Amino acid sequence: MKYNLNNVLMKTTNFSPDESFEIIESVIKQAKTRFEENGFAFILWGIIVPICCFSQAYLIAIGKGAISWYPYLIMPLVSMISIIYYVKKKNFKQNPLKLVSSRLWLFTGVNIMIIAFGFNSYLESNLTSIILLLMGIATVVAGSFIRSSLLLYCGIMLNLSAYIAFFIPWKNQALFMGIIAILTFLIPGILLRIKHKKNNV
Repeated sequence: MKYNLNNVLMKTTNFSPDESFEIIESVIKQAKTRFEENGFAFILWGIIVPICCFSQAYLIAIGKGAISWYPYLIMPLVSMISIIYYVKKKNFKQNPLKLVSSRLWLFTGVNIMIIAFGFNSYLESNLTSIILLLMGIATVVAGSFIRSSLLLYCGIMLNLSAYIAFFIPWKNQALFMGIIAILTFLIPGILLRIKHKKNNV
């Protein structure tokens, strides 16, 4: 049985335990479907983050460390493009888990940008580890909400990489983070898009 979440949430009728369970399962399934559609977002960030990271690594390598953070200035713009893309989608529908997930990533992204652009001089070589740790926590929490093993694995990898980054010299951290972004965003995003297309043939 399928439920229209917008209609269900507006009703005041008491549901039986079985009906309540089916509604919960429907919410999770819809959120998981949107996550699979979000292969676009994973691919987008799986491309943008490595480009920024590898550009920074190159600038550091040629002695331009003072301006090596410039490539990351495109991230706020990409964030706006991503938000506009999903808001304008004709089949965009909201449900409680989608709302929680969206706010989780928005809050995480805003904090990462504040930390990266406002406190980088204080955090110095610890900045990469903190960013990876925040991304890992958000990914694990989002994966737990929608019961996605792929998100959980990616979150665990991000979390572990955060601690590994503490032992990597600052000049090599951008390269390390770029590689991690490919492994935890780009490749999973491609797999999600392939899975979503197969399920909708």
